[in-house]
Amino acid sequence: MSSILQTLIFIGIAIFIQSNVLAQSDFQEVRFQANQDEKRSTYILTGTVKSLESNETLSGISIHIDGFFSGINTDNNGLYLIELDSGIHRVVFRQISKKPVFYTVALFGNGVIDVIMDNKDFELEMFTVLSEEKDRNVREPITGVTKMNIEEIKLIPAFLGEPDVINTLQLMPGITSVGEGSSGLNVRGGQADQNLLMMNEAIVLSNSHALGFLSSFNSDAVQNFSLFKGAVPSYFGGRSASALNIEMKKGDFENWSYQGSLGTATSKIMVEGPILPEKTSMIAAARRSNVNGFLNFVKEPDVKNSRFNFHDIYVGLNHKFSDKHFLDLNLLQTGDDFQLSDQFGFKWKNLVTYLASRNLIFDNFSLVSLFAYGNFNNSFYEPSGIDPAIINNGLTYQQAKVSGFLTVGEMEIIAGVEAVNYQSKPETLSPYTRDSGVIPEQVNKPKGLEWAPFVALEWNLTDQLAFSGGLRYSNYMQLGPDSVNQYLENQPLSPFTITERIFYGNQPIVKYGGFEPRFSFSWNFKEEHSIKGGYSSMYQYLQTISNTTGPSPIDLWQLSTDYILPQRSHNFSLGYFRNLKDNEWSTSIEGYFRNSENQIDYKDFADLFLNPHIETELVQGIGKAYGVELLIQRNSGTITGWLAYTYSRSWIRTHSPYDDLLINGGQWYPTNYDKPHIVSLVSSIHINKGRSFNVSSNFASGRPVTSPTVGYLVDGILIPDYGDRNSFRIPNYFRVDLSYLTNGFFRELDDRINISFYNLLGRRNAYSVFFQREQDTSRLIPYRVSILGAVFPSFTYTIKFAP
Repeated sequence: MSSILQTLIFIGIAIFIQSNVLAQSDFQEVRFQANQDEKRSTYILTGTVKSLESNETLSGISIHIDGFFSGINTDNNGLYLIELDSGIHRVVFRQISKKPVFYTVALFGNGVIDVIMDNKDFELEMFTVLSEEKDRNVREPITGVTKMNIEEIKLIPAFLGEPDVINTLQLMPGITSVGEGSSGLNVRGGQADQNLLMMNEAIVLSNSHALGFLSSFNSDAVQNFSLFKGAVPSYFGGRSASALNIEMKKGDFENWSYQGSLGTATSKIMVEGPILPEKTSMIAAARRSNVNGFLNFVKEPDVKNSRFNFHDIYVGLNHKFSDKHFLDLNLLQTGDDFQLSDQFGFKWKNLVTYLASRNLIFDNFSLVSLFAYGNFNNSFYEPSGIDPAIINNGLTYQQAKVSGFLTVGEMEIIAGVEAVNYQSKPETLSPYTRDSGVIPEQVNKPKGLEWAPFVALEWNLTDQLAFSGGLRYSNYMQLGPDSVNQYLENQPLSPFTITERIFYGNQPIVKYGGFEPRFSFSWNFKEEHSIKGGYSSMYQYLQTISNTTGPSPIDLWQLSTDYILPQRSHNFSLGYFRNLKDNEWSTSIEGYFRNSENQIDYKDFADLFLNPHIETELVQGIGKAYGVELLIQRNSGTITGWLAYTYSRSWIRTHSPYDDLLINGGQWYPTNYDKPHIVSLVSSIHINKGRSFNVSSNFASGRPVTSPTVGYLVDGILIPDYGDRNSFRIPNYFRVDLSYLTNGFFRELDDRINISFYNLLGRRNAYSVFFQREQDTSRLIPYRVSILGAVFPSFTYTIKFAP
């Protein structure tokens, strides 16, 4: 194991703005206790909600559990019923026109809570934003966790007015991307492909729309998300930086409802309701782009003749066999089709479907089984020219996961096994038109099986000390049939040193694996104060191969082989957390350090597509990343939001016995996503019922690039001489966004208006730079490449109703 960072020095800055105090309702404490012979792991909480003024029952009251909307509303008779795990929960009853009612429920037996709700005084109305239980950030034992629900996401100004999980995450500390229009996340100095992305724990390989400006998750169908960027629980694996699980909504078991949106960027529709009341529910959400219609108004011919389509469809079915047995079936299908005039185009489609069974076997033991299938296809094509051609590649996979949950006193134990079977599709080159002279080519890609047993433990040792730990044993096999290149001994890997190809039948070709320990702790040494620390070790056998700066649709998914070793990381973190003014303010400062092995980089001018010996274009090395993250968040009041600051560095160093293969002479150099300083300020001003102004601003240091240092004229041809890898930086990035959310036109309907301005200052932020020769000289002049260089206004109208 590489050396461990022993000491992290923290410097805190407390900044307070606007001190309008919200008179919070106190949590009423209620306890329910079952008899000794009736103890179970889950219990039923039920009751009736009535109005204080009229004593009439209230329908449509939402019930939030531990900070998240549970998906349960009171029915037409004001009744609610919800099944919860044994333990202590924060339960909040909410409706936009009523004052919320707060309970702390110690649920160790079935319970009944009848609720009386009072009307709000809208002239004095404040607004409360809770991403989770208010003091959970202090008490939770797992360090480096970012959680948020969809209502918070919708408050943040977004590109073309479309709320987005991935773009929201980039405003939190420790998370960034290569640049504007990049679909991937760089979490605590990790590469974009080092993040495990899941939908309800089912693996999702592609998450981008609109060339990376939007993710493929429709915000209307998203319930909440959790990002583990510190100590990743042992029941998640396969990537070496972080794990992001996006939970999708379940359909209503009682009433049908319909929702539609029309905006400058997208059109959306969602339907949910009971197929069999109280037994089977469904939810279906669809989204498609509206951009093509606006391209006709652009004067630039290349833009006017372009095509820009994307769509996604989400369908969920949920069935209750009984109070102890549930079955969920979900499907996510996404696709993009982009073509720039007659120059080039991209197409990609992604399908993820999964079946999950949740069963309470004994009173203190439940079993969850998940089976998922994924199919990802992408294409790059040139529709014109002498030889129009199209390149296709993709990947399919099957995932199976079985987890058992056992509650013993103050301990919760999770144990199980997970397996993923990957089949890479052949990479093919084909003629795009009948008249094309392109000769078809095909390069086969490897197959692999990844599997791992795991065990995890969460234990509240005392009221002040909590522990979370686990162990995962990771296994991987490259599977046949396949042919493997053999190279000359004591020679660098090169097309010229290939001696033969050996064929393997239906058998393992190479095996890798090892233990992945994970642990974290939380020490609440004083009320509303805690110190947290954690460590996780992770293997990664699947990575992307790309010749672009950031993730793109045509990236190749590459499994580990004899020559492409699996990545491994060691991640350490330590932080101090403190809440203020009865949790109105939450603050934290965290330090982290991670090192990685076998991190991939590329030779100069690497040839990556249709290459049957891709390993000859790659170099592997070690990486290190370290940083400090500061978060100051206001959770309640007329102004809510957060200030996030990150200082981070990310480095890589290649190793090879051959000097010609070393990048920058084998010295450390920054990765192309290394941004030392990142600052985000997000604030929402809540005016009154349903109205808010929202502002976000983002600053980031310019990322590194490789640039020519001088040019030579040889027979009138300019020959550039490049400097060291990533030794220059593009200009710093700064952007301000603004949105206004308000009620719609019809009081009897739940309709909303979103007016947004993305890049309010119209800055031409640089995505990259290129160099051109100055006329009649050998001097090279730098020019910036800007993805968006203007203000992007948008308007979205949303209406929701129930018959």
